[in-house]
Amino acid sequence: MTEEITYADLEFNKSYALENIPKPAAPEEKGVPSSSSTWRLAALTFLILCLALLLGMLALGIVFFQVSSDFQKQIGNLTRNQETLQTNFSKRLQDMKNRLCLKGDENNENNGPSCTLCPANWQWMRGDTCFYISVQKKSWVESQKFCSLQNSTLLILKDQDKLNHVPARDKTQYYWIGLHKSRNNSWYWEDGSALSPVKENWIYLYPSYNCGYLYGEKINNYYSTEEHFWICEKAAVKLSM
Repeated sequence: MTEEITYADLEFNKSYALENIPKPAAPEEKGVPSSSSTWRLAALTFLILCLALLLGMLALGIVFFQVSSDFQKQIGNLTRNQETLQTNFSKRLQDMKNRLCLKGDENNENNGPSCTLCPANWQWMRGDTCFYISVQKKSWVESQKFCSLQNSTLLILKDQDKLNHVPARDKTQYYWIGLHKSRNNSWYWEDGSALSPVKENWIYLYPSYNCGYLYGEKINNYYSTEEHFWICEKAAVKLSM
């Protein structure tokens, strides 16, 4: 009887113990996040992108402002430099005019905003031509060569009025000019143009002689080998202010 009670007690205790053992919790199921979580994540991402864009635009604006400011300073410096250079150039040009420009005549034809320049030892009266009157004598060919080396020609007198532009000279002397006779006995000026039919009373040419010279206010001719003074002419340089 005692053994039966003891066995029954053991069986009861065993069953009770087994019933009271805590069962492990069931694992939570991993499912798809809810729509609320997805919206928050998207909003956060969008906010971060907006902040990044805002910071980028702010940085770009700062750089643009700095570059624009530097550019404006450079323009200001260039403008001041240009004004300084212009002022210095005007002063130098005025100084050059005072040093190099000819005095002009009584009508101040050479004292305006532009003036005429001639090489050293050349003379200017008016107009746009410089003249060289020699102080030594040469043949016509040597006189022509001298003028050519000076980038000029012997004096061409197609019009008697041009004599009013030729500087003062000794009118008792003979001066070779750019007039010569060709092999066909035709007369030509140094620029290649033919002498117009002589009707004026200031040109006297003789068949025996081949080169023209100026004597006083008249044109005559003689042998080219004869030595005389000569007159060269060339275009003057215009200096504008």
